[in-house]
Amino acid sequence: MLADEIAFKPDDENIILADEVFNKLSKEHYIQEIEGDFNYNYIEYLINELDDDKRYFTKLEVNYFLNTSKSFSSSEHAFDLESAYKIINLYFNRLIELSEFQLELIHNNNFNFNGSDTLDIYSEDNEWKPSKISLKNLWKQITKNDILTSKLADGSDAEAIENIKKRYTNRIRRINQRKNQDIFSIAMNSLTSQFDPHSTYFSPRSAEDFELNMSLKLEGIGALLTTEDDYAKIVSLVPGGPAEKSGQIDPEDKITRIKQEGSDEFEDVIGWRVDEVVDLIRGKSGTSLDIEFIPFDSEDNSNRKIVNLIREEIKLEDRAAKSRVHSLKVIDEDYKIGIIDLPTFYIDFNAYKNRDPNYKSSSNDVRNILKEFNNSGVDGVIIDLRGNSGGALIEANKLTGLFVSSGATVQVKENSGRIGSWGDYYAKQEWKKPILVLVDRYSASASEIFAGAIQDYNRGLVVGHRTFGKGTVQAIESLTSGQIKITESKFYRVTGESTQNRGVIPDIQLPSSWDIESTGESSLHLSLPWDTIPAVRYRAFKIDSDIVDAVKKAHLNRLDQSPNLEYIQNLRTRYDLAKNKKELSLNINNRKLEKEERKDWILNNENNRREDLGLEVFVDYSAMEEFDKQKKEEDLDIDLENDYLLEEATNIIADYIYLNQNLIISKLN
Repeated sequence: MLADEIAFKPDDENIILADEVFNKLSKEHYIQEIEGDFNYNYIEYLINELDDDKRYFTKLEVNYFLNTSKSFSSSEHAFDLESAYKIINLYFNRLIELSEFQLELIHNNNFNFNGSDTLDIYSEDNEWKPSKISLKNLWKQITKNDILTSKLADGSDAEAIENIKKRYTNRIRRINQRKNQDIFSIAMNSLTSQFDPHSTYFSPRSAEDFELNMSLKLEGIGALLTTEDDYAKIVSLVPGGPAEKSGQIDPEDKITRIKQEGSDEFEDVIGWRVDEVVDLIRGKSGTSLDIEFIPFDSEDNSNRKIVNLIREEIKLEDRAAKSRVHSLKVIDEDYKIGIIDLPTFYIDFNAYKNRDPNYKSSSNDVRNILKEFNNSGVDGVIIDLRGNSGGALIEANKLTGLFVSSGATVQVKENSGRIGSWGDYYAKQEWKKPILVLVDRYSASASEIFAGAIQDYNRGLVVGHRTFGKGTVQAIESLTSGQIKITESKFYRVTGESTQNRGVIPDIQLPSSWDIESTGESSLHLSLPWDTIPAVRYRAFKIDSDIVDAVKKAHLNRLDQSPNLEYIQNLRTRYDLAKNKKELSLNINNRKLEKEERKDWILNNENNRREDLGLEVFVDYSAMEEFDKQKKEEDLDIDLENDYLLEEATNIIADYIYLNQNLIISKLN
């Protein structure tokens, strides 16, 4: 038995609250009947969630818990909370055992970084290890890689060793600080995940954090975090927040260290609980902090970037729609394209409820921009919804009305089976010229409702990447202790098709630098299925399919000829090679060569693009880094020069306008 062994047991309050959570889900969730052996699925999911890479449990332990779950029978409970606690206890005890083992390895310092051994990093085909001896052999390789990665990132051997020792020691300390509530929360969120990935249990502390995030009164950097392995990872960025405005932070980036204003040293936060990392990031508006990240596309976690951020309170104004007019030529015609960057569907609910005629909202702001565009002779509009994860449904309805006039925007099916249609039935069409909606994999919920409606009404072109696919609605319910977020209904397009799982498929798909299928609703465990309901009556606009085909053809021609688009396609090729890599060398010279090769590849890819465009090439990687840093500090709201997909979207809509105009002229003649 370990000296600091975790040995929590569910108390009577835990058992009563767990039953309350299950009963609420069973009665109020959109899907109320769960197929299969619920307890077996629950236990199996919990094991895989805790040890997805199969690094901590043995095959014998896993089989024991799975066999026990099959024989579980209770007239009072649908699931075995006591076994769930045992599994979570085992997981944390195994983490302590691993950490102590790693500290002993470092103390003995018998590592050889000049050999030919490797670490398996392709977890999809991993199997449970047959014994603790096999686990410890794997742990040796993991420890060796941790030290090697730290050496490559920190430069100094002594600093690398010290950082790793602190990390392992902190991990043990933080595990020992865990309380019964932490164990219960893990057990409950594994339970809610058996219904769908968006139903969630909030402990009293988590409920408070959730309310702070929803109100956006939080003073911090404006980022939603989760945990992956030992890392706090960026899930999404709050539009208008410091993290988003920096232009240097991406979803999937992992946090490694944080340095507070006035401090000389970074604090290593690998292995910390996500709430502890959040507490460290939060602070008074106007204060600064430096955060070190592993970029999402890092091939071996040794690449790092440090971003300086100034904390601030995120206000409604920071998330407001921004606009720009871009001029370009097609053949012999000049066009003005209006670009509207809409980071979220926002509304000042208090002002709206008080009937303030000047209440701030996304639809009101876009309406005012469209009036300016009309007055200045803009020929077409791009609504940029990339990264827009949703917001107020009423705003998605009102925004759609600005382009299609009155009518249904979306259908909603409740858990009772009742179906209703929503829309702005008093809308006035503010914009009658061409429109293009630009989306990506992080366009979700209300963004998908708007993009889907524009597509279904044939009102314009949807361009970009397949959207996230979140077609469900959640409600917050109070519990005896804490809260629960329950999926209670689903969205459907006016055609009757769900946006769930499939998202909105663009009319023209743009290249992506990464595999969008690795994220999104379809990648989540037990996401609700795509399905259909009857369509509602709606009157679609007429759009010439021959013109759309011609626009697609012109785009494909540019795809082969544009240095900027070729640059993105090259990034994707490189990403796929790294993603499919199965082993990581534990030879320090090989890793150094791989790191230099990656930097050379990035430099060559950028210089090839610049050379094809007639721009001055960079003499080395450092010069390119310095240029990129200065470019990000310029903080342009809508940066066509460096946003190659937005640039291509302006070409697409300009082609569409040109072809439409020439079709009209030919018909008149």
